[in-house]
Amino acid sequence: MNSKSWFLPINRYWLVHVSAVLLVLGCAAHSYLGYFHYDWSGDAWGTDDAYISYRYAKNFSEGHGLVFNQGDQVEGYSNLLYVLILTPIFFLGAAKHVYLVSVVLNIVFAVVGLYVFSQYAYDRFGYTNGSLASLLFALTPPLWIWVGSGMETALVLLVTLLILVTVEQITLDRSKKAALLNILIVAIIMSRADGFIVAAIAIAYVVIRGRYRVALWASITLIGAMGVYLTWRLSYYGDLLPNTYYAKVSGPLIERIIFAVSQLWGIAMNEGLFVYLLTFIFAMFQLIAGYIRVGRGDRRRLYGLDTVFLPVWLAYWIYIGADHFVERFLVVLYPLGILMFFRHIGPELRTYGRIFLVSLFIVLQLRMVVLDDRFLYTFEKYDRNIELGRYLGKNYEGKLLASDAAGKIPYYSGLRTIDMLGLNDRHIARIQPTFFEVGHNKYDADYVLSLCPDLIVNWVRDSDMNLVRGITRKKYDGMYRWAYLLNASREPAKDNIIEVRGNTLSDLQELLAQEYTIAVLEKVKCSISSS
Repeated sequence: MNSKSWFLPINRYWLVHVSAVLLVLGCAAHSYLGYFHYDWSGDAWGTDDAYISYRYAKNFSEGHGLVFNQGDQVEGYSNLLYVLILTPIFFLGAAKHVYLVSVVLNIVFAVVGLYVFSQYAYDRFGYTNGSLASLLFALTPPLWIWVGSGMETALVLLVTLLILVTVEQITLDRSKKAALLNILIVAIIMSRADGFIVAAIAIAYVVIRGRYRVALWASITLIGAMGVYLTWRLSYYGDLLPNTYYAKVSGPLIERIIFAVSQLWGIAMNEGLFVYLLTFIFAMFQLIAGYIRVGRGDRRRLYGLDTVFLPVWLAYWIYIGADHFVERFLVVLYPLGILMFFRHIGPELRTYGRIFLVSLFIVLQLRMVVLDDRFLYTFEKYDRNIELGRYLGKNYEGKLLASDAAGKIPYYSGLRTIDMLGLNDRHIARIQPTFFEVGHNKYDADYVLSLCPDLIVNWVRDSDMNLVRGITRKKYDGMYRWAYLLNASREPAKDNIIEVRGNTLSDLQELLAQEYTIAVLEKVKCSISSS
């Protein structure tokens, strides 16, 4: 990649600019009309977890520190840089518009990522291939979803692409970009709690390509930055690892692997990722054959950082048991897969063959819009968690809440909250479960009830009025009463929050049949010794 500019002139590179417009339209349309998880009404305006980051940023801007609950030092986020980027929104008094602003920021990150990607593709693979690669990048529906989610995925993607471009400049062109690489290593570490893995892959690649001095300085930067980060985390939160690690990476390893492989199969077949996985397999055969044919061509050009990154990242993703949010961590594999295609398969094809295959890839990627329920677009989106959060904040100011949805309800209510799934609770995060359910296998009903929350918000498990996460009727009976039922369906109702104090069991069961399947329990009497 040349060092002149990342700007591509309109007259010659018009297709990349068209691709940028398509990317913006796809992201904006999904943010406004689509959903971000299969639990539709809980993820209508961004994912619930995004609002955990918003709450940390809000508390930080108000001088309470990087905390979920004031005075409680727990690291329930995994995206420090993104939280810091969001903080000025609250200084500017735009708390009500934080989701909109975060989507705009994510669109900017994605578009800049597209231009970084496109410039690299044009320089490495030529005009036609660069144009086709840009179009493939823009027409990646998983990217649209996660740009609109309100989470940090687009930022992580951008920094990862910058690392790829910088590393390949260093290793192929012998350019002096070591300082930039070191800055990007710090950025990726701060962007995601597991960002050090991306940095380590990049450093390993630099070593493989023989740039030992650059690798040494990059390693010193990685170790130094991690040392400073861990020291700060230990002094601020009292932990070496973020609380999210303890909450999520748990359960029997074999169950994690089985679940991850199954989820990967679904993503590959329904979202077009399988073509890039096949490309990687082809690249491995090509690489092996190239090394057997000693002296025939420049073997170094048979592979790039993308070829090394994919298997390591997939292995990590499978180890942690995939993700509750499905393809979130795999979005980065789409642009890297596109590069692998043009690096390993493109040169074997004539222009019309490449155009045909790229067209086929686009169709396979866009199948997701038809197959995936998150693309059931509507102008009547209903977000139950936002509505309930506002209601509780208005009617229960100063109360203690326990909820298994720790994002929107705490954010909009402003209530001190017990996170029943442990992302923001040190005790629950360190429970050792005997089963695996990605992101949802840690909870402690006795512990939650012992804290005597004024309100408990939770899914109803069955018609006997037991709730999920171990909150059974036997445990809460006499301590709590049913106060409200919340509409959990995709469509809004005339009354989304129905008061049910004094309702008979048959009345409650009738509402459950109408998808009012989230209960709000209200404390009647409770003591700190309750269990």
